[in-house]
Amino acid sequence: MSEYKGLIGLQTTGQSPINLDDRLVRKRKFPPLVMNGHWLNDGVAHLVNTGGTATIFLSGDRIPSTVCGGPLANDIYEFASAHFHWGEDNCKGAEHTINNTWYSMEGHVVHWNKKYLTMEECFKHKDGFCVLAYLFLVQPGCCNCINPQLERITERLKDIVDTNMETTIPANCLSWMRWATYCNRYYTYAGSYNTNNFSECAIWIVFPVVIPIRPSELNEFRKLRDRDGKCIKSNCREIQALNCRQIFLAVPN
Repeated sequence: MSEYKGLIGLQTTGQSPINLDDRLVRKRKFPPLVMNGHWLNDGVAHLVNTGGTATIFLSGDRIPSTVCGGPLANDIYEFASAHFHWGEDNCKGAEHTINNTWYSMEGHVVHWNKKYLTMEECFKHKDGFCVLAYLFLVQPGCCNCINPQLERITERLKDIVDTNMETTIPANCLSWMRWATYCNRYYTYAGSYNTNNFSECAIWIVFPVVIPIRPSELNEFRKLRDRDGKCIKSNCREIQALNCRQIFLAVPN
């Protein structure tokens, strides 16, 4: 897919994704990271084939889903959407790597900074977005492992095979985000919004907990078709240079 081939002719120094190398990280104590409202069973959740990935939007009668605290200073970020990245095989499909270790798939939960009033304005600022990144892995013996939280999504992918198709799914379809509560540490760094013009406007938070996924579930993502009617076998972007950026490892107070 062309949107994941990188930037040509533009001067960029803070692109995503990156390899999170523990030899380079700096440990730092942040305030507690607070996520609120993401996995409530209220309102409506929409699963959409955007032509590049499977994307989740929330609507209806529900409180705003927000994230604050941690490295986000005093700002409140509101949920915009969630989407997924995968590869042609089960060994390499996530975008971020940890100590050069690859994972099978990555989920991105995108939030926009409410102080900028509109999402469009957020693209102009280094702290415009906060992206929570989750790593999925097909593990040995995972053929029979069941992740009911993820099944709320994967069992409905067959209903959005073609671009612009949409279906409703359980409102609590983001319950897999609670895996972050099993992490007492996470990586954070300044990077880019990984679609459109790859604007360097995002604070990334990557949780190093591994969420199990079955090979059959991952195959359902690969059956989705792009705008040309071809199966989206891979939609992950290549690792970008760290340059002079700092990676922080948030540790408990």
